[in-house]
Amino acid sequence: MRAHVLTRGRRRQEDYAYFPQAPEKRWWEEYGECADFDYPVLLVEAGDGRWRAYVGGVPTSRDDVTGTPIRLSLALEGSCGEEPGTAFTASLIEERAGDQAGAPTAPEAAACLDRVFDEEAVAGLFADRCSAEALLDAAVQAYASSAVERPGTSSSAKTLSGKVSSLPEGSWVAALCGEEARAGFHAHVRALLAGTVPGRALLLNSLGRYEEVPRPRSGERLIVLADSAGERFRPDPVAIQGKASARAVSARASGWRAWTPAAAAGCVAVAVLAWRVCSRRRRLRGRTPRP
Repeated sequence: MRAHVLTRGRRRQEDYAYFPQAPEKRWWEEYGECADFDYPVLLVEAGDGRWRAYVGGVPTSRDDVTGTPIRLSLALEGSCGEEPGTAFTASLIEERAGDQAGAPTAPEAAACLDRVFDEEAVAGLFADRCSAEALLDAAVQAYASSAVERPGTSSSAKTLSGKVSSLPEGSWVAALCGEEARAGFHAHVRALLAGTVPGRALLLNSLGRYEEVPRPRSGERLIVLADSAGERFRPDPVAIQGKASARAVSARASGWRAWTPAAAAGCVAVAVLAWRVCSRRRRLRGRTPRP
């Protein structure tokens, strides 16, 4: 599993930076119109046997020199299938979504991450004394080694399947506060990471209305949770259509009908004028020049 880790150290000069280095392409910024990356965001994309995820705004137990809490963000990539990194990523996303919804679960993956990326380790990142990927591998192994101590892990898949049985099979969007919607989101994330379905799972924090929701691409299943203020989105899923809304199509059709007569009249006038000019030129060319 490849990783880019964004965090900062305690000292002023240890400002937020990517480790081991800044990624060449920040693919998650494509969602900038509907996500504020200064706040928690969850993005998962999968297809062709590969997956990538962005887990933004993970809280830590560290503070900077001014007492401001430090957060950590992860950009992860891996192969689909049953791997320690896949299970860790699925658990971390599930924990973060529950925490954002005000229904926190035991922060097992996040706790492993926080213990490994402590103040001393992060200082080592800035001093080039350790590797971010090695630290992340240590967090993943710590999470995997404690799996036998989590009795609820084996039944989590059954719990999810029981909650999502009534949800739509296609692409949909719902408010983050919906418990069944979150269960469907988590089940979809696990399916994406396992490689059983191509698509995306997005938890976006800057959606203002349904028209701003991303549309599904060809052949994918898209599930979106909206972490928005107020009651702009319902907790029950609403289907996302892969084409423009009926209102937009109707508006375009109305506009075309309104402009068609004017456009036709203009074309006729231009054609008549061109015909007159050409006829006059032909008559002039046919005359004998006077001495």
